[in-house]
Amino acid sequence: MPSIECIAPSPKYTTSGTSVISPAGMSFISSLLETPLLTHVAAKAALNPHSAVNTPTGPLVDLFAENEKGKLLDVSYYNILGGLPFDCNPAMVKTGYHNACLFFHPDKTGRGEDDAVFLQVKRAFETLGDENKKRTYDSSANFDNSIPAEDLPERKFYKVFGECFQRNMRFCVTADTAGVGKAGRKGKSAVGSKKKGPNCPEFGDDDTDFKLVEEFYRFWVRFESWRDFTLAASKETNNNLENMEGSSREEKRHNMKEVERMAKKLKQKENDRIASLVERSIAMDPRMKRAKEAKAKADAARKNAKGATAREAKEAKDAAEKGEAEAKAEEEAESKLAQVNKKAVKEKEKKALRKAKNNLRKLALAAFQKGGKDLAGNWESLESQNDEVEFLTEKLDLSVLPALGDALGTDEDNLKLAGVAVVRSAYEATKSGADNEFIEAQKKKDEAKKAQEMKEAIEKASKAPKPWTGPEYSALKKAATKYPAGGANRFEQISTFVNNLLCLPEPRSKDECIKVLADVISKMTVESGDMGEAKAEVEKVRAKVDPLVWIPDEVADLQAALKKFPGSLEKNFRWTEIQKFVATKDKMQCVKKYKEIRAGIAAKAAKK
Repeated sequence: MPSIECIAPSPKYTTSGTSVISPAGMSFISSLLETPLLTHVAAKAALNPHSAVNTPTGPLVDLFAENEKGKLLDVSYYNILGGLPFDCNPAMVKTGYHNACLFFHPDKTGRGEDDAVFLQVKRAFETLGDENKKRTYDSSANFDNSIPAEDLPERKFYKVFGECFQRNMRFCVTADTAGVGKAGRKGKSAVGSKKKGPNCPEFGDDDTDFKLVEEFYRFWVRFESWRDFTLAASKETNNNLENMEGSSREEKRHNMKEVERMAKKLKQKENDRIASLVERSIAMDPRMKRAKEAKAKADAARKNAKGATAREAKEAKDAAEKGEAEAKAEEEAESKLAQVNKKAVKEKEKKALRKAKNNLRKLALAAFQKGGKDLAGNWESLESQNDEVEFLTEKLDLSVLPALGDALGTDEDNLKLAGVAVVRSAYEATKSGADNEFIEAQKKKDEAKKAQEMKEAIEKASKAPKPWTGPEYSALKKAATKYPAGGANRFEQISTFVNNLLCLPEPRSKDECIKVLADVISKMTVESGDMGEAKAEVEKVRAKVDPLVWIPDEVADLQAALKKFPGSLEKNFRWTEIQKFVATKDKMQCVKKYKEIRAGIAAKAAKK
């Protein structure tokens, strides 16, 4: 527990020196005594437009008005000094205090040294300017101690619990802490932090790796708070340790011990609150539930395997053999389909290659005959022409041969004799193994063409998908098992696995795999009788395809929020609160869904 010295009263504020005030300055001071604070600010701005009448973060609060309403003590010290941030430094506190003194110091107001407003300004400065006092004040002021309810819907779990953990990270003694929200933002060092420690992992979402989830809860089980309850304890026991003048030493000691005992109780209560938050989060975390269920199934399987009878062992063996036979049949079907696809591709390529070879032979012969001896660089004889062309047709593939034919012309009636030099140069380079500009250029064009064809095939498949075959369903199931939920780029990996395994001429897209997998999961789980698991998994998979889909629970939340926040409220405030209530959708999605519901009701009314 912090020393009682941290909240001991500071020396009274004193002033010294004199100043000469101009007539304009006297007029300004008079206005301070006769008008509200906001008018003071305007008057000072009018007197000196270049002066800083505000703190670095916001305007001063009208403390005179708050005092008259009896609410002066309700104004936080941060707002008294001009809306300072929670992590303000001593320089910011000093600046805020100097600005506040321009309006609330007795020399300005003439209200005397005992003015409640100025005393509160001094108290705010003395508290926020001292690290120990600030820590004590921050421990009790402006903090939401609540933890999420036990009946919170699962779809709101990550948002609500993530924000709660982020809020409580404020009191962590560890200086090196990372943000516990979904986005993984870096957190600032806690006020009063004393030591370095391991980073807090991200709270994450439903796809976060389970090892990181375990590390997150391990961090919070060992969570250590710097929160100081001395101020709260003094209020609970009605012992104001800052104002004990005239009390005897025994009375002071007695009061301090009472405060210490109460502070320990409040500290224990705080530790219990954090422990309850962690326990409740673990109990409600879908990721922990899945891990627990998986462990229970694994334990049950080991137990059943250990105590199985001979009959059960035989049944298991028969089932395994049947499964192996079915798997073998599926693999054979997949292999057959892949072979058929490969054969079709090879036949197509073989036919195109044969056509390109014959075309080159025909055009080369025609060019040799037409060019004759007058054509510079022409083949010396028919035999040499035939040998060179046959060498090229044997060594080159579809990436170059069609282009060589095109270099000689489109047909025998439209020959390009200049192409003879291109063909003979390609022959010399191929024979010697040297680089040839024409050949390299054609290979690059062919690679670009194949990439474009693959892209167009995927786009075509995504727009007009063909019915899935048995081997494709089997490959999809294998891919879903190989790449379970929670991995990065899961559905990209699944689609790549299916396409590569079956050598599909028209590749299946990621979105196709997601949609079909949702149907497969639904069918498999319905057959097994586990409807709850089917509904949850299918909704999760379909959400990957269309995050704008509203499930019944979300619609019910929206309807409840519309009743709770009526149209009489300010528009922006109303929809902000509605979005917070729904939690899983943003503001624009809520507005759009509301308009759809309203249009549906109007359509039904029109029919009646």
